[in-house]
Amino acid sequence: MMKRYQRFLLATSAVLLCSATALQAQESSAASEAARARREARRAANAVQAEDERVRRSPAFAERMRLENSLREALARAVRERLNLNDQQATRLMDVNRKFSDDRLRLAREEMRIRRDLRQSVASGDANRSPATAALLDDLLDTQRQRLELQQKEQDELSTFLTPDQRVRYIGMMEQLRRRIQQRADSARGGGVPPE
Repeated sequence: MMKRYQRFLLATSAVLLCSATALQAQESSAASEAARARREARRAANAVQAEDERVRRSPAFAERMRLENSLREALARAVRERLNLNDQQATRLMDVNRKFSDDRLRLAREEMRIRRDLRQSVASGDANRSPATAALLDDLLDTQRQRLELQQKEQDELSTFLTPDQRVRYIGMMEQLRRRIQQRADSARGGGVPPE
């Protein structure tokens, strides 16, 4: 009986030792896998950063930035003239534009992505009952709600230094600019000549 018990203890000890060794190997393997994943993520981030830096140094990027700055300056002059803004109003308008531009751009890109995904979902043929399509519709409505909230915040700030007439004319100018940009983008995608 004692020998059986000793054999049982010996076998149990061996199993536990093997299990502990296997667990250590798994943990070691998981740790090395995590370390490898971190190294790969760092390499990928460094590659993206290097590509971004290469693009920033390229003559095409410099030309694009020059053109964007030129367009911003021309737009600021046109807005100032058409709205008859004084120096303080012009400065505050630029500040408000800067404050909301990142969110406005992010929401516009998000809405474009959602609309593209919706078109693909509908084109796939199973749009009527697709949970993914329903989720995209919810996302689109949420993005539009966020855009309206952002516009309301922007209008609230504009109302502190622009007259209602100036705000109406400013909204009209920005809408006209957005339409022209959209037309040019549509023409570029379709290969046509942009309208004048």
